[in-house]
Amino acid sequence: MNATMKLDTVADLALRVAAVRDSVALPDIESTVEELGECRRYDAERWYLGTVSSSRTIARDLVRTEEEREVCQSCPVRDRCLSLAVLTGDTDDSIHGGLLPMQQREVEAALHRQGNAVVLRLPSRVKAVDQSCAA
Repeated sequence: MNATMKLDTVADLALRVAAVRDSVALPDIESTVEELGECRRYDAERWYLGTVSSSRTIARDLVRTEEEREVCQSCPVRDRCLSLAVLTGDTDDSIHGGLLPMQQREVEAALHRQGNAVVLRLPSRVKAVDQSCAA
């Protein structure tokens, strides 16, 4: 599979992320993915790609990830998984929602282009928002 996606696919995925973001609280997205994600049946390291400083190579990861991405195809929380990565900015080194990091960043950029700027970028900021709402 080609690592880059067609623009209509990216735009569709960005709309799905926006729909999840607008209908489910971030902590609920995270707990649902952790509880129901197909990846929970495997070692979590399978979904993390090698980096320049690691012993694994990018080429090896791209071949290996086809198996992991296949698992994602049948996952009942695939959209939430992708949304969690995009909304928290965790798009650097792991597969989420069946997408490689580069593809996740394409979806994130499309979300911004659609005028749906990501508000919740970091878990520490989420806590700050929660505390201000409680006051």
